[in-house]
Amino acid sequence: MRKKTDLPQFVSSGSLVLLCLLLMMIAFGCEKKAEGVSSKGKTEGLAFNLNEVSVFELEEQLRREFVRGQRGECSEQTGEVVKVYPAFKSAKPLYGSVPFAREYGDKNSGVQYHFALDESAGTGKGYDRLYFDLDRDVDLTNEKPLLPWKDPPAGASLSYSSIKQQVCFNCLSIDLDFGSTGKRPLEIMPRLLVSDSGYTSMTFVTTKAHKGQIELADQRYDVILGHDSSIGGWFDQPSTGLHLIPEGSRRMPGWWGSDQLNAIHKIGGTYYCFSATPAGDKLIVRPYDRDLGRFEVGRGLRDIQKLEARGSLRSKDAGIAVGGEMEHGWPKYAQRCQVPVGDYLPRFLRVKMGRLSILISHNYHSDGKPRDRGDRPYVYGIKIRKDEPFIFDFSNKPEVMFASPAKGQRVKLGEELTVKAILTDPKLDIMIRDLEDTTRKHREIGPDGKPRPYETNVSLDPNVVITRADGEKVAEGVMPFG
Repeated sequence: MRKKTDLPQFVSSGSLVLLCLLLMMIAFGCEKKAEGVSSKGKTEGLAFNLNEVSVFELEEQLRREFVRGQRGECSEQTGEVVKVYPAFKSAKPLYGSVPFAREYGDKNSGVQYHFALDESAGTGKGYDRLYFDLDRDVDLTNEKPLLPWKDPPAGASLSYSSIKQQVCFNCLSIDLDFGSTGKRPLEIMPRLLVSDSGYTSMTFVTTKAHKGQIELADQRYDVILGHDSSIGGWFDQPSTGLHLIPEGSRRMPGWWGSDQLNAIHKIGGTYYCFSATPAGDKLIVRPYDRDLGRFEVGRGLRDIQKLEARGSLRSKDAGIAVGGEMEHGWPKYAQRCQVPVGDYLPRFLRVKMGRLSILISHNYHSDGKPRDRGDRPYVYGIKIRKDEPFIFDFSNKPEVMFASPAKGQRVKLGEELTVKAILTDPKLDIMIRDLEDTTRKHREIGPDGKPRPYETNVSLDPNVVITRADGEKVAEGVMPFG
């Protein structure tokens, strides 16, 4: 009797040599495509090689993502931090600051840089000198001004119709942490935008990205790794942009948070986690191998039959889609789904309860401070556990927060007071917004004064009445939540 380890009798010695060579070629081909990353003898993931490319030469759809850059504050008011400014030619110089390497949810993290803009030909002639405090000594007089880039790549400029002036300046080299080997300079292009309305902004664009191809669950993906709207450091930071594009398609995942390195993607029934080397030359992919829990939309005490949701959640370390199977880059609506165990807040979540559609997001306002959380920490109140589902059912008592005006704010007679209210769940620190009736449709009026070609759900905006203490009505109007 032949042992199980014996070769079949029809395999000759010559065939055996050929077979060995063939197996070696196959193995070599696999190694070229992805290298195993091991720890303590256990394979944790696959490392795929990526090639460096100029962000200005990417195809248009991707180039728009990576050349928008990180926005820096910019105004006509001097900063309180900078000690000395140069003698400006312009009577209206611009001042600003920008933080790099900032961690999500921590506005005090990162490295802050200050800058100023001047018009060398005089006031109103156009900003063409950038003083950037590269050594961070809060003294701009010892900085050589950056000049406009004489011949920037065609892809470096934005094409918004509202732009009055756009200046791409010569590149900076910003020292940022490079893994465990200290700091290395990252090349960044500053760009000034002035709109027709006079609004000014500075954006900072990293000039390089990394491109390659990976294969997961029998599906090939083109991948682009780089910085889009934030520069969190070198390319290994969780906030680094990562776009996965199925081979042969231009449609990429569209759920909020799907375009970051820390996003967990479900492909072929398996969750995958991603990381990268600081240089961005390798993308490491490993299956998620920890516990899963359940997220579910509940009815509470309401008599509602239709319950479903889709969108995304965010933890301190990762982003995850919520809903059913993916369709055109978005999860389908579902009442319940499995997600990795963790503490989350809603990035954006659309919930349908009967005929009512509600948009949920984390609350980025404070009392009297629109779009400013102040020192309030993020609340990761959606707690997914292995043995206990999290039921999202709007059972917490909602409250109204006024992002404007601030408490105690006084106005003079004849001045205009802007009132902005949001509906919140204070326990989860989330906003309840965009309430819509899915059974009623209408056509909105576009900026040209004509009805749009498509119908939308009717928005259920509350009518708000403002009265004096004695009951006298001061104002009345519709105020959409959010």
